[in-house]
Amino acid sequence: MMKIAEKICSLSEKKICLQDRAKTIGGKYTGVGKGKNLIVIQVEALQDFVIGLNYDGQEITPNLNKLIANESGLYFSKYFELIGRGKTSDAEFATQNSLYPSMDNETYTAYQDNTFYGLPWILRDNGYTSWAFHGYKKEFWNRDKVYPKQGFERFISEEDYQLGETLGFGLTDEDFFEQSISYIKEMKKPFYAFMITLSNHSPFEIPEKYQKISLRKEHKGTLLGNYFQTVHYTDEQIGKFIENLKREGLYEDTIICLYGDHFGLKTPDKENDKLMSDFLGYPYDFDEMMRIPLIIHVPGTDANEEITKTGSQLDFLPTILNIMGMQNEKGIMFGKDIINSESSFIAQQTYMLKGSFIDGEKVFVMSRDGIYDHSRAYNIETRQPVNLDDCKEGYNKAIKEINISDFILKNNLVK
Repeated sequence: MMKIAEKICSLSEKKICLQDRAKTIGGKYTGVGKGKNLIVIQVEALQDFVIGLNYDGQEITPNLNKLIANESGLYFSKYFELIGRGKTSDAEFATQNSLYPSMDNETYTAYQDNTFYGLPWILRDNGYTSWAFHGYKKEFWNRDKVYPKQGFERFISEEDYQLGETLGFGLTDEDFFEQSISYIKEMKKPFYAFMITLSNHSPFEIPEKYQKISLRKEHKGTLLGNYFQTVHYTDEQIGKFIENLKREGLYEDTIICLYGDHFGLKTPDKENDKLMSDFLGYPYDFDEMMRIPLIIHVPGTDANEEITKTGSQLDFLPTILNIMGMQNEKGIMFGKDIINSESSFIAQQTYMLKGSFIDGEKVFVMSRDGIYDHSRAYNIETRQPVNLDDCKEGYNKAIKEINISDFILKNNLVK
């Protein structure tokens, strides 16, 4: 770690040292999941506003709600996406490695030959088996080339599944979860299974037989109405998967983590903005678009609470390492353990321009003309305007953070 820090200090004009970037804090929930298997599910386009939502007496996500309500469920309700040009692939990159994705090109393409030391490698160094699961083509987003570099020993992709009915991109979430169980049972324990779903993908159209939510007239045929149907379908398949884990005797000794990869309903978009603003009762803005749920279920513990500290996909790695009682001894992490850290800061760079940020109190949206004084900021709770003078420090910090991470990627400094 010191060699990396020294190299960056010698090369960077700002003399930035990163000795502390690989450390976790420790404290609450430290080691409660030590030695347990780990399943991480990245859910396509899952936004947070559907969690706990009662839509005319119908739960959109009853199984996720149940997982949160369980006595061993942690729910991070102010958790945000952090992507670059690679969208879904960047969500997994940030989650696994706690590094900012590239804005020059898709990270998995631009830096496919880089060395990384994130969650798959850390777990392997601690005796785990690390596999990735996705029911689509293995070469999509260049995953077949980069996964070995990320530390995954095996990639279960479309060619490893029996393709029956397809939804959207391909394999249904139902078939994906059902068929993945047999592969998970093959994994030497303790194991790490990283799973990526497909069915909740725009334009969120599924056959009528799967549409179980009775929609209001104003939502029929809209993107929001379609979204409710596909989210509910995916939630149902996650529930079945959890029941299968129980039947196979895997549930009680397995941490289950689940988060959204990125937004499903875009802003600014005239139709989406009106639908969402009318539905939510307040203006649909970047913070709501980018807010995704993170759920961590640690069986056999009393870890059950809603955590309202602000965090992002950069923070997943240090947070789960704390829960599993591990340290990142060799790599670099830009995130923090959300549970035990006092800081709340997210530097955004996609959809919101570089320099934009979200912290525990406010959202700063850098102007698209590049002029700071033309930017806007608002309180994340009241949605009232915030003085731009109060955002300058965060603006500078956001640019600095992204530049350091970009420097690390371009110079392949994680060895």
